[in-house]
Amino acid sequence: MESWDPIWDNVFANQEWGKYPSESLIQFIARNYYKANRPRVKILEVGCGTGANIWFISREGFDTYGIDASKVAIDIAVSRLQREGLSASLSIGDISILPYEDNFFDAVIDNQCLYTNNQENTRRILQEIRRVLKPQGKLYSRTFSDKMYLGKTYDEIGLLEFNNVSDGPLSGKGFIRLSNKASIHDIYGSVFTIESIDSLDYTSHNEQIHISDYVILAVK
Repeated sequence: MESWDPIWDNVFANQEWGKYPSESLIQFIARNYYKANRPRVKILEVGCGTGANIWFISREGFDTYGIDASKVAIDIAVSRLQREGLSASLSIGDISILPYEDNFFDAVIDNQCLYTNNQENTRRILQEIRRVLKPQGKLYSRTFSDKMYLGKTYDEIGLLEFNNVSDGPLSGKGFIRLSNKASIHDIYGSVFTIESIDSLDYTSHNEQIHISDYVILAVK
């Protein structure tokens, strides 16, 4: 299984995406790096998409990097940064083979990217993330939990792994891997020291759809 599904080019081209980061991502950056010498703090987002987080991190004065396999997404991100006079080093590439030196970044962000990979690929990606992080570097990972609304119909193809979701937020996104605390400790804990696991839950469509995420903070 490849670490990126070409279906995402179509998703990025046809779906309107949010332009601003989540509160939990802002909190992570603020609590860990606001008092640092920001231009010297290197932050990478894997699967940066159309650049909502990249826009924020660059705007806050950090040395900003992003990588995504979708040229469509990167083009949108570059265009926004240019319009707003911001800069970041953005690359089109495979997050399972990161084009960066060892021990390069102070932090790496995964905002609902790794969940599109099966367990084997996720472990390989986490090893790459660990490689490019500095000693004591931090990982922020937001991923869908097993309480997430999957859809009226779907194909279960493995433990917490699904495809062909019929409706809801995960419809049309291809392969889906959900997480529970046991799988987080198994997958993330084999590569990083986990500092915290917190849940974010809310509903939409008059409480008909349950959105559920885990926010995982870990350190090399």
